[in-house]
Amino acid sequence: MMAEHGLLDSDTDQRALTLQARLVKDQAKRANGAERVRLFSESAALYAKAGALDDGSYPLINAASLSLLAGKPAQSQKLARDVLAALDANPDEAETPYWLGATRAEALLLLGDELGARRALRQAVDRQPAAYQDHAATLGQFELLCQELNIDSAWLDQIRPPKVIQFCGLMHTDAHDAAAQDEIASFLERENIGFGYGALAAGADIWIAEALLERGGELHAVLPCEPAAFREHSVTAVDFSWGDRFDRLMDQADGFTALSDAVVPGAAAVRRGDETAVGMALHHAASLRTEFKRLRVMGSSDAQPLLSDATTVLKARRIGDGHGPTRLPDHPAVPVMATGQGIAQFGTMAEAYRASQDSREPAVLGYAIIQDAGLSSFEKQRLTAMLDCAEKGQSLATQAAAFALKSEDTSVNVEVAGDMRWSGGIMPLFAIS
Repeated sequence: MMAEHGLLDSDTDQRALTLQARLVKDQAKRANGAERVRLFSESAALYAKAGALDDGSYPLINAASLSLLAGKPAQSQKLARDVLAALDANPDEAETPYWLGATRAEALLLLGDELGARRALRQAVDRQPAAYQDHAATLGQFELLCQELNIDSAWLDQIRPPKVIQFCGLMHTDAHDAAAQDEIASFLERENIGFGYGALAAGADIWIAEALLERGGELHAVLPCEPAAFREHSVTAVDFSWGDRFDRLMDQADGFTALSDAVVPGAAAVRRGDETAVGMALHHAASLRTEFKRLRVMGSSDAQPLLSDATTVLKARRIGDGHGPTRLPDHPAVPVMATGQGIAQFGTMAEAYRASQDSREPAVLGYAIIQDAGLSSFEKQRLTAMLDCAEKGQSLATQAAAFALKSEDTSVNVEVAGDMRWSGGIMPLFAIS
C-alpha cells in the first residue's frame, strides 16, 4: 500500500518513514539469524532518516536501539548521545512525560549507564503510572536490549503493569460470608490484580468484581447471553438483592461483551462465556506484557478439581442446592469452520483453526447451535456473510470463537478486523493467525 502511494523510502515524509521503519522492525522480531540482523539494520536506517528531518527523539532512539540489535554498537552509542542532546535541547518536545523519560532511560541503557537507566525509567513511570500500554511497549524494547547487552532484565518487573485475571465463582453463596470476601480482596492485593474478565452472576462473581473496582482495577464484563436474560436467570433468580449490585457493576465496567450464541445462560453457554473471558484476559495480559491468572471460588465442601498453575481456588459457604429455581434449557454450540467448500463441525476450536490453516483459502470460525434439522438458516447466513468479508488466505472469527481459540492455544494472534454489517445487525470480526 505504501508503494502504491509513493511513500516507500521517502526522503521528506517523516510519518511514512517512521511507519515503514516500524513495519520492518516487526518483521525483524519474527525473523532469525542473518535475516533478523538485516531487517533490524534496515529499520534502523529508516528511523535515522526520519530523525534527521527534525531531530525528534522517537525515531532517533529507535535508530539507536535497532543499530545495537543489528550488531552496530558504536553507531548505537553515537545515536544514543544524539538522543540525550536532543532531549536536553528541547525539553518541551511534543511527547508525553512518560515517553520523554523512557526515551532518556533507553539512551542511558545503550550507553552502559544501567543505574541511570533504571532511575530514569522509574521516574517516567511515576509521572504516568497508569499508562500501561506505553509501559508494555517499553518493556518489550528493553527486554530485547538487555538480552543483547547481556544484562539481567529482572529489574524491569518493577514497572510491569498489574496482572490480569479471569474469574468465576459460586452463585449460591452465603451473603454474610465475610471470610470469603476478605480472602478475595487479599488475593487481588497480593497478586497485584488490575484487570478482571468474567460474568457478573450472583454471589462470588459480584464479590470479585466489587473488590476489583474497590482497589481501582478495570472490570470487563463478559456475559454468555444478553444482559436482561442473564440478570433474570443468573442474578435475581438467586436473590433479588443481587440485582442492584449487578446493575451498578454494569454501569461501572470499563468493558462489556455479551455473546450472541445463546438466549439464556445454560451450562454450555456459560462454558463458552468462560472460555471467551479467558481468551480475552490472556490477550490483554500479552498486550501488557504482564501475567495472566484465574480465580475460582467454590463451595467449602466441593472437591478440588485438577487446575493449571495459573488458577487459584478460594472457598465460600454454599447455601441451597446450588441449582436455582429453574433448570435452563441447554443448547450446546459446536465449533464450525466455513470455507467456499462448505461448513464443517469440530470438537474444539483449535481443531477448527488448524483446519482453516490447512485449507489455504478464506475461512471463518464460529460457534453454531446444531438442531435436529441441522444448521439453522440464521447460522448459515451469518457464516456466509463473514466469509464474504474474508480476504485471500485470511481466517476470520466471531468474538466468542476468536477468544475461545486463544484460551485453547495461547500462541494464536487475535486482532480486530472491523465490524460486519449484515441482515442480522452489526457484529465485530476478528482476524486470527
